[in-house]
Amino acid sequence: MKIVIAGGGMVGLTLGKLLRARGFEPTIIERMPEGAYIPRGYMLGFQGYEPLKEIGVLDAVWPEGREIAPQDGQAAVAVCIEVGKVINAIAEDLPVEYEHSVVDLVKSDDGRVVGVVIEGPDGQRTIESDLVIACDGKDSRVRAMAGMEAHYAALPEGTLAWMSTTPSETSFAMAYTSNGQHIGMLSWPQGSAGWRSIDKVGAEAALAPGLDAVKEMWTRLLPESRLGVEALESIEQVRYGEPELLTTPEWWTPGLVLIGDSAHFFGPETGISSGIGLGDAHALSEAIRQHPNDPDAACISYVGWRAPVVRPYEAMDPGRQRMIVAGQTPAGPGEGWPPEA
Repeated sequence: MKIVIAGGGMVGLTLGKLLRARGFEPTIIERMPEGAYIPRGYMLGFQGYEPLKEIGVLDAVWPEGREIAPQDGQAAVAVCIEVGKVINAIAEDLPVEYEHSVVDLVKSDDGRVVGVVIEGPDGQRTIESDLVIACDGKDSRVRAMAGMEAHYAALPEGTLAWMSTTPSETSFAMAYTSNGQHIGMLSWPQGSAGWRSIDKVGAEAALAPGLDAVKEMWTRLLPESRLGVEALESIEQVRYGEPELLTTPEWWTPGLVLIGDSAHFFGPETGISSGIGLGDAHALSEAIRQHPNDPDAACISYVGWRAPVVRPYEAMDPGRQRMIVAGQTPAGPGEGWPPEA
């Protein structure tokens, strides 16, 4: 089977190694330069343990992180690691066409995807394929080229987030305010990050109280984050956002399949998007192994295995299933953001 993987992030790279271990030689296309990534902490959940263990990466990177909720005699439910340590470990010895993008799909007369047009520093060329695998993110260009339906759902709240280069006292903490909003933090050996839900007020209003107010609020509502948030030096290290959830009704069309964030994207409370994406890669690689000459059969098997796993997470994402919804209950004293004048 001639396979093209569109997207060489963590999920695409993992899929590439899993397929190579099963005797395939996929072509991996990644638009970013080799080694380029945004430095940040990464919460590797238990859903991603098996695929990374199979390709020999889990044991290598585990000591580089901090365990989340470790329990005696059992693996921790997650580990927080600097993302580059994971990506670089997966990418080692894996052929990737960096600085190239898929700019078009080649289709047969009956509409089947039979190739891709890629563009890089030396221009454009066409690659024939039996199966194109889109794992190029929530706003997947490949998915759009294929004309596949995608449903975005804006969360009822905005978010305030920060990241510093100082580890906090614990690896993970999260709490809820009286109006149902949440506040959390992650910490890895090289830094910390925090996030909280707030009313949708826009970036200007969200950041107007200033850095000192952010620090005071965070350490009061979530004391575990103290060291990390106190290390912030500028309000520019704090960001406002308005997250969206993503679901796609169908995960495949003849000749092309969606996995990872191209197929589904969860809210910040769930914290499982990447782990679920790694599980997608594991399942698809095995489906292809079992149907090496029939990409449609492989996709049907893949969907049959993964839908019972992924669809319940989509349906029960906290962003969709809050007991207290935004605006229903006022924030308690000192909990709201921006703070009252």
